[in-house]
Amino acid sequence: MAKWLIRNKVKVDDDLLLIEKLAKVRGIKNLDEWMNPPSSVVFTPYSLEYIDEAVTKIIAAIHKQMKIVIVADIDTDGVCSTAIMYNYLRELTPNVSYIHAQRSHGHGLETVLDQIEDDVDLVIVVDSSSNSVEACKQLYDKNIPIVIIDHHKISKENKYACIVNCQMGDYPNKNLSGSAMCYKVCQVLDEYLDIELADEFRDLSAIGIVADMMDIRNMENRYLVYNGINNISNLGIREILKQSKIDYGDGINTTNISFKIAPIIGACSRFDKIELALELVTCDDEDRVKELVKEMVEMNELRKKNQKKYVESAVDSIDTSNNIIIYVDNDIDSGFRGLIATEFAERFQKPVLVLSHFTYEPDKDGVKEENKYMGSARSIGVIPLQSLCIDSGLFHFAEGHEGAFGVSFAEEDLNKIISYFNDTLDSTDLQKAIEYDLELEANDIDELDILQVEKFAKIVGQGFPEPKFLVKGLVIEEGYTKKLGNHVRAVMGANNDTVKLICEDSFALMKFRTQSNYGEDVESHFNDVDNFATEIEAIGSLNLNNFYHGGLRRYVTTKQVFLEDYRITD
Repeated sequence: MAKWLIRNKVKVDDDLLLIEKLAKVRGIKNLDEWMNPPSSVVFTPYSLEYIDEAVTKIIAAIHKQMKIVIVADIDTDGVCSTAIMYNYLRELTPNVSYIHAQRSHGHGLETVLDQIEDDVDLVIVVDSSSNSVEACKQLYDKNIPIVIIDHHKISKENKYACIVNCQMGDYPNKNLSGSAMCYKVCQVLDEYLDIELADEFRDLSAIGIVADMMDIRNMENRYLVYNGINNISNLGIREILKQSKIDYGDGINTTNISFKIAPIIGACSRFDKIELALELVTCDDEDRVKELVKEMVEMNELRKKNQKKYVESAVDSIDTSNNIIIYVDNDIDSGFRGLIATEFAERFQKPVLVLSHFTYEPDKDGVKEENKYMGSARSIGVIPLQSLCIDSGLFHFAEGHEGAFGVSFAEEDLNKIISYFNDTLDSTDLQKAIEYDLELEANDIDELDILQVEKFAKIVGQGFPEPKFLVKGLVIEEGYTKKLGNHVRAVMGANNDTVKLICEDSFALMKFRTQSNYGEDVESHFNDVDNFATEIEAIGSLNLNNFYHGGLRRYVTTKQVFLEDYRITD
């Protein structure tokens, strides 16, 4: 059973508004500045090392009508980065294009060298390749200049390219995304050229920051996200929101990015069709944009089905006897390994590696490449899995974020890695812990409270999770629909992976991406004739759902708890 932990044991005055209580719990001293970040928190782009040199190279290529090629990375941040640079430059020159590899081919300049023709005058690589030294040298030797606009950590000296990367020099914010870096380069281009074009791409900068899990506590990031989500201008992004029935007129929130925009773009990457996403964010034809989004949404639904199929077929064969789950299956597409690892980690509450096994035959000279495992790693709770992998000395690489990253290691080290994590982790590390911010009584929560919470949670993400509450006094009741008849629990969604529990006082408890038997104990308890009532307490986020009720012929507002966990209390 999961531990329920209050995030910060802070004494809170009962007379404060709910939003003020949240600010106190989260340690926010200036609530207005936190929710409406001022421009004073932004650092000048001229603090980025080599940005003047990069901008000068780009402007020279524009003025001399040179052939410019942008190298796109293949995740959501890479798509947004490409769109910013391509859409900006095509306003100034017809001689710009972009190229890309697919996710299954990997990341970096080395994956597209065969697409770069000898007559190219400037290569601009976005959101990758600071460490692609050998690939850069190959172009350098052909006298093709390279500008790299990146944000990833640098582990190698690369003298063959002009690199603009927030990890270099004294730039204070090391948590910018690739898209934010491209936006800053465009800001400097604006000043050099005396135009105002960069701000048209604020939305793409914000999407990249959130999708790439950059730290949302960082005030510069908050400012960039705030301005981006309140100025949705990209035609393709607007169409994703329209087809997802999300009103962007007054801006969106970061949850819309995390659970709608990023997964739909990401589905293209996972199916090795990243060209669809790149076309979408660079397209100015409304009819074509509608076609693309329709195809991408269908692809994302297929992604969900495939993901569920993979998980359900594998779950009975998972070995849970060790402190880390290592699952090997060469039939899992590389684009799905991370998703499946995430599901396994949530289900079994252990760190997970989902891997493919690569074996090699000797070449003509008798040299045999080392057999290896390679795939995706996912952590749970606060376990610093990436750091543990690196510290073990057993991995070829462990690259990405602390809790979600890619790995590779030698075949012969598999048992050593299992033993290492059995020795390093214990049952305390593996016990699931769910944190909540405040404890509330259900009958004390009104619609205004939830509106305040939604406003507070407009910008959430890495480092600043959505507010969670321990809600007590929720009483299960029976509802009725023509489809289900009388019921207290409904299984919903195209993949039967959403469960709804009905409560008194217009409350509904929602659990997404779950198993169809979730909440059956609540249903059984309610139907037990010996029980007078079924009262539960739950941890989750608060939400308002406004919908048109056909039977009542009017709009109805339901208070919702998006569930993390629950307990029957009576």
